[in-house]
Formats: sequence, structure tokens, C-alpha cells
Amino acid sequence: MKTKILLLLLLLPALVPAYSITWQVTNSGFSFTPATVTIHLGDNVNFTLDADHNAVEVSSATWNANGATSNGGFNVDFGGGLVAASLLTVGTHYYVCQPHASLGMKAKIVVLAATAVAETQMPLNITLAPNPASSFIRITTNENNLIGSDYALFDRLGRQMLTGKLTDKVTSVPVDQLASGLYFVQIIARSTETFKVMIK
Repeated sequence: MKTKILLLLLLLPALVPAYSITWQVTNSGFSFTPATVTIHLGDNVNFTLDADHNAVEVSSATWNANGATSNGGFNVDFGGGLVAASLLTVGTHYYVCQPHASLGMKAKIVVLAATAVAETQMPLNITLAPNPASSFIRITTNENNLIGSDYALFDRLGRQMLTGKLTDKVTSVPVDQLASGLYFVQIIARSTETFKVMIK
């Protein structure tokens, strides 16, 4: 049980809406830095280059041969610019500086698929309100057969703070003794469980 809570806490960033990151690539002489940048789907890459360098996407065969023929992918002007996430699909994107490809001025962008942990899906409707809570939280369900199901409330460190049973379709749980912060409400029903996030 505690392991599941700790795992949930570690994966919390994947539960909240993701924000794209803009990664930076520069040049040092006739080299791109970093030579390989690994990003997630939805991230951007910004190039800050000297005026005599560009970045053009090429095929892996062209890249291996130190060639400079574009494959029709992204094309960053001399001096740099932004490669938007819409041009960076999952996989490896090879690129070169066209005037200096024969000198080995090349690098790659590796785009990983987006990862996330979805809230455990249960065929039931459970809501928490008000959220953020102040003195109480109402656990509400629209299903009679969930009455009597267990609930538990955990803090961010995975410590169990409260336990009880759903006594009706709307169960009020006093939380006024809890400090402000982020909590997880676990509901165990029908041989499965789900977690809901509560803020106080």
C-alpha cells in the first residue's frame, strides 16, 4: 500500500498537465553542443548558432556519409532559430550544418514518446468537493453499491492520515485538523482502487 502511494508521488508530475520544454543547442567551432539531445514529444529545440552555421534535417544515410542533402524535415537558418514540436515526431532526427557537413558537423535529436500515468480507471463516478478543502471534504458517488467501500487519506510522504467507509452517496470527511498541502484520497471498491488528489 505504502509502495503504491510513494510510486504515485514519484509519478505525480506525469499526472498534472505537461508543459513543453525548449531545449538549447549551440555550436562550438564545427560541432553542435550537445551532439545528441534527448527530448519528449511536445518539446521544442532552439538553436543558437554562429552566423556561418545552419541546421538541416537529413536522412540517417546522408548523416552517416557526412552529406548535406535535406530530407525535407526541419531547416534552421544561419545563426539559429526554433524547431517547433510539430516538426519533431517520435524517433531520431539527424541534422547537419550544410556548409560544414563534410567536416563532420552533425548531431541528432532523439524524441521519446510522451509518458504518463493515468489515474486508475474504475467503472464508477467518484468526486471530491470542495477541492481545495478547508474544514471538510465530501466524497460523492452516484452508485448505491459503493456505500460501505473503504477510503483512506494519505499525505505527500505516503503517511496514512485518515480512514473510513463511504456511509452514503455523499460522505463528509473532516479535514480541519490537517495541515495545508497536497493529499491523496484512496477509494477501494469492487476489488479495485483509485486515487484522487485533494488540496487543502
